Amino acid sequence: MIRAAAFNQGKFPTISFVNLAKAPLEVDLKKLVAALEKQLERDFVPIWGYPAKLQVADKPKPDEWQIVFLDDSDAADALGYHDLTKDGQPVSKVFVKSTVAAGEKVSVTTSHELLEMLIDPGAQMWAQASNSLFYAYEMCDAVEDGEYEIDRIAVSNFVYPSFFESWHKPRSVRFDHLNKVSKPFQTLKNGYQIVSNGSAAREIFGSRRKERHFHEVEDRTMHRSEYRKRITNVRAARTNMPAALVTETGLVADTRTPRAAVLHHAGRLLTELAAMVDPLPGGDPFEL
Repeated sequence: MIRAAAFNQGKFPTISFVNLAKAPLEVDLKKLVAALEKQLERDFVPIWGYPAKLQVADKPKPDEWQIVFLDDSDAADALGYHDLTKDGQPVSKVFVKSTVAAGEKVSVTTSHELLEMLIDPGAQMWAQASNSLFYAYEMCDAVEDGEYEIDRIAVSNFVYPSFFESWHKPRSVRFDHLNKVSKPFQTLKNGYQIVSNGSAAREIFGSRRKERHFHEVEDRTMHRSEYRKRITNVRAARTNMPAALVTETGLVADTRTPRAAVLHHAGRLLTELAAMVDPLPGGDPFEL
């Protein structure tokens, strides 16, 4: 949990890339890290102002952040990799088999995870839009289908700080590196975002195709996005659900009467059905 974190102690991070995957990365790891260093120095740091030292390592030091390559989420669970290392440092996971099976590039996924971890290592930051919804402070989710090459290695597009500033008029400033976004908080066609109304968190998608691909093909288990949703919804449960008991495992035990429980779960079903037919993009994702 974030309260056990030991990062951001007055210095910029060293991030170790650790390959524990048996499946091929389909890219040379040292060349990938070199391309990511160039992306940071040339493209990202001048905009976001947060540098880092990148290195390939077999055994990272206790004060180093990590990006770990694993075959899939089962491997992560077996090795105990969650969202912080045992020394309280941020860790991001790249699932090699899952990435390739979803038709994505390991290099782009790695770039995506690196950029987002740098700015919000604890996965707890949000930005409020003019519609009063809170948008997850993630640098790549909304534009995650965009990529470009550095030394013939594909890396991820990313948004600028202006993306999270609702007062900008459409096309008045640049909102992302590839200049595909035209206004704040826009979700591109093959992107998604996590939004919260203060009581719950859920995804919104730039298209129906992306939504189907997200739920049917992509494996987001143990990703930053799932951790963010989990901690948000558990906190909301603790403060806004007096009829429920939050157990030590973080799960909500239903203590309602049978009639109330039936109505509650029927309401959740209707909410999910409404989400399935709600036109995209636009609209309030929390409104029936």
